[in-house]
Amino acid sequence: MFASAQSFAEIDHSNHHLQRLRRARKVRQSLSAKQSVMFTRARGVRLLSPRQSFDNSANGTLKGAYFVRHVLTTLDGNTSAITEAVSLTGTMTFDGNGNYTFAGQKLDNANGNTAAAFTTTGVYAVSASGLVQIQNPYDNTDTEYGGIGGAGEIVASSTEYIYDDIFVAIPAGSGSSVQGSYQVGFIDYLQGNASNVRDGYFTMTSNGSGSFGNVAVNGSMANQGSTSITQNLSGVTYSFSGSTGTITFPTASNPQATLVSGAKTFAVSTDGNILVGGSANGFDLFVGVKSAASVTNGTFSGTYFNGALEDDTSGSCSEPNCMDSFYGAVAPNGLGAGTEHQRDVGFDFSAYDYTSDMGYNFPSNGVYNDGFYEWMLGANGEAMLQVGTGNYYTLIVNFQAPKYSGTGVFLNPDGIVNSASFAPITNSVAPGEYVTLFGSGLGSSAQAATLPLMTSLGSAQVPVDSVSSPLLATSPTLLQVLLPNETPTYSFATFQVTANGSQSGQVTVYTASTAPGVFTSTSNGIGPADVFHGNYSYVTQTSPAVAGETVFFYANGMGSTTPAVADGAAAPSSPAATIDDPNLSVDIFDSNGNYNTVQIVFSALAPGLAGVYQINFTMPSGVASGEGYLEISTTDGYASEAKIYVQ
Repeated sequence: MFASAQSFAEIDHSNHHLQRLRRARKVRQSLSAKQSVMFTRARGVRLLSPRQSFDNSANGTLKGAYFVRHVLTTLDGNTSAITEAVSLTGTMTFDGNGNYTFAGQKLDNANGNTAAAFTTTGVYAVSASGLVQIQNPYDNTDTEYGGIGGAGEIVASSTEYIYDDIFVAIPAGSGSSVQGSYQVGFIDYLQGNASNVRDGYFTMTSNGSGSFGNVAVNGSMANQGSTSITQNLSGVTYSFSGSTGTITFPTASNPQATLVSGAKTFAVSTDGNILVGGSANGFDLFVGVKSAASVTNGTFSGTYFNGALEDDTSGSCSEPNCMDSFYGAVAPNGLGAGTEHQRDVGFDFSAYDYTSDMGYNFPSNGVYNDGFYEWMLGANGEAMLQVGTGNYYTLIVNFQAPKYSGTGVFLNPDGIVNSASFAPITNSVAPGEYVTLFGSGLGSSAQAATLPLMTSLGSAQVPVDSVSSPLLATSPTLLQVLLPNETPTYSFATFQVTANGSQSGQVTVYTASTAPGVFTSTSNGIGPADVFHGNYSYVTQTSPAVAGETVFFYANGMGSTTPAVADGAAAPSSPAATIDDPNLSVDIFDSNGNYNTVQIVFSALAPGLAGVYQINFTMPSGVASGEGYLEISTTDGYASEAKIYVQ
């Protein structure tokens, strides 16, 4: 039931992120106005715990001049229209001590259609795990949340305030680094109008001396019926002045019917692998990644920080545009599967944590289309782009995080995951949640044999915010820890491992009141759920759940209960320790692509167990036979990973 050190199991995967986002949108819309305000400000600097602040121990890793492209929108919550669009283009110089200066251009459609010179200063913080907070250069009352890749790239988004945006920065190189072929993805809100959104992708090859030659651009435009088209552009050129360049595409006579047109300011990363840019007088963002050869699924592995702008124009909601943005991370296993987390916010819902499984299958050139996205993996796995197709407009930018190692007692800075969902490092943790820690030298192998769980096991202790945590299992490379009930919510939790008298470094992660996950038989969050019939036999492919029967499963991260149960103690049976969260719901996303809400008949800590939640529900009728997703949502999160077999 609990996490192990084994690799994720490779699974058959059908990409239905769009359907899940639509379902999540409905879940968030059901929240009260009071709760919505709380979520919007959940991680804002105004609500930090008075005894904690964000980890800035790695500030020195972010230093020097970076090229920045930032596209930011303010949306009308009733109509989805963009009420203000802003783009920033320029150089952000980090001092390695938590301060930056920005000099460049700002376009604000509230003040016309021509960019003006813009300078500002701000602060930033970088955690040991590469999580970053940057004071929003446009609005110094706001924060950009994201992560730093192993080559210094930054991707972030402002999810806790009023904006939908994406922030991308790269350490600025020289024009001579522009060599070879690049796979490029883009999104563009032409004239700052959501109804003019367009996205697409193309390959361009530099001759090393100012020419990209002819370029075939594939994409679609909302104002042109969202039909997938290809436009051929000839004579694409580029030039550099210092660390900033200009790509010149042919200027279209009718930009409204053209995917890409005119001059774009851009830069190349110091390693030559990443291009970033956009029009100083527009609201577009393009990112290019050096084309690769001999790609395998193993090229895509580890942890990737990501961010995105998205716009669903299919009519799935009541308005013509359903915009959202996110930052987060993906954790591909190199075998075609993995987990992902997004901190999503949209025009009609507040920020929440969304976790899901993922599947991929890269050909040798690193480029393929799964029917929803164009995937582009390059630069030996340094970056991966996803561009939406049809009327689902999106640009997702993924940068590979550093691969950490250490000696002595070493806690992997991005190796803290929900023990059920295995959600990556950007996901929140919650009081009373089992968390798995990865590293080396973490203690000897031991398994808790009695309850209550002890706070010392296998020569290891794990204080969280200086509060000792109950331990379920230990080994040199893995610890299973139960977060103390007093872990602060909507703030931060700092982990540190002590083993044989030595201490690891500290790792800080975000917290929420709940962080839902479903335990699976594969012990990694993405296989069949641990679902049981009433006689305690497993629900399996040969013994599926049927309409009308009551089944149950085990969950993690469901937050506080009534009555409260002491850390690590066995849960009572009478009265049961009932889950407090008022927005708990369970759905089955069936093999026909339909959502089926189930009737929950019991939701509490599992009697006699420590820290494990049990949810019993009655199987509804009308669920399509086969393998579906068992999805769970709470006030703070939505998990769509575990599977259930249905007849």
